[in-house]
Amino acid sequence: MLRKPRFMRTVGTLAATIAMAAIGSAVVGDAQAAPDFKGKRITIIVPFSEGGGSDIYARMMAPYFEKYLPGNPTILVMNKPGGGGTTGAVYFEQRAPKDGTWALTLSTSTAANYALGDPRAKYNLKEYIPIILSPRGITQYARKDLGLQDVKDIKGKIEKLRSYEPSKLGFGGKTPTSGDLALRIALSLLDVEVNSVWGLGGNGPMALGFERGEFMLNYDNTMAYLKGRAHLIKDGTAVPIYTFGNYDENGKLTRDPALPDVPHFVEVYKAAYGKEPSGAGFEAWKAMMGVSVSMSKSLLLLPGTPKDAVEAWRDAARKMLKDPEFLSRAKEEVGPYPQIIGEPAVPIIKESVTISPEAKAWIAKYVKVRYDVDLGKAN
Repeated sequence: MLRKPRFMRTVGTLAATIAMAAIGSAVVGDAQAAPDFKGKRITIIVPFSEGGGSDIYARMMAPYFEKYLPGNPTILVMNKPGGGGTTGAVYFEQRAPKDGTWALTLSTSTAANYALGDPRAKYNLKEYIPIILSPRGITQYARKDLGLQDVKDIKGKIEKLRSYEPSKLGFGGKTPTSGDLALRIALSLLDVEVNSVWGLGGNGPMALGFERGEFMLNYDNTMAYLKGRAHLIKDGTAVPIYTFGNYDENGKLTRDPALPDVPHFVEVYKAAYGKEPSGAGFEAWKAMMGVSVSMSKSLLLLPGTPKDAVEAWRDAARKMLKDPEFLSRAKEEVGPYPQIIGEPAVPIIKESVTISPEAKAWIAKYVKVRYDVDLGKAN
């Protein structure tokens, strides 16, 4: 059995304490004067373009925070794309008042750029205050043009992919140090190299390019894949290859609960090579997988935000997760993954964005060789 990364063990361990933590923090909140956001405008920064997973996530939650935050404030979702999710985060760091009226929607790429030391990631992510953390699965898929749907066994699908020159496997992305890197590493470990087209503002533009046939490969968080690409799945255009899987509470890597009929990456690797993955490259993938899955989506406040404002947001999140209307709507967006509110999310965030020196060294060589990018000089 694969040893579960420490941050994923943290998710499993803390999941059982979420209810207790919620009760404890609610008691603290009762002892404080609740802030009043009446007549105020709340700004939620999304560091990506409209239509992507982070944008959908923020806009899904916004009406319920309007409903449950004290004073029922108006919430504005502001898109600030660029730099693989760093531009909007830097804007938030530099411009947001520390009074609870601004929040940041964090996504995989924003966290990955920070974890890899991209110099544009000038934000103190480890110290941010989590309102809610939403882990999600990751699904890699291809266009039917590649013919993978005609190959029944997993090994055969990978051999089919390997038969194409990289120039034929267009794959859009944000930056070489964004969350997109995890998908490239996985493919390279399978001896599949692609033609990466960087500079896209988010998964929304990437998906549009895939739909138009400009890219042969794409990825989404699994819930966005199932909902946002439903028409492509239905007409057979999108063919799933693998998911990144999900670690259960016993430390076993299992199939993504939202897409149980699709093998996870390690299953595919074993089918392709007849052995378990190992080595520095696999450790690098696991590190990036941790950022991609456990840090898929979250809503955060700046450090220094008053405790009463923090608790008001967290209490609103608890009420949102009990709202039948939200639960019905979120079923297709959030899926069968745990929603972690407040303090239990803190160590998960800190550990997920901490990559070992060995894994970081492997990744540094990888992006230098393939994309001529120095991690210390990413652009």
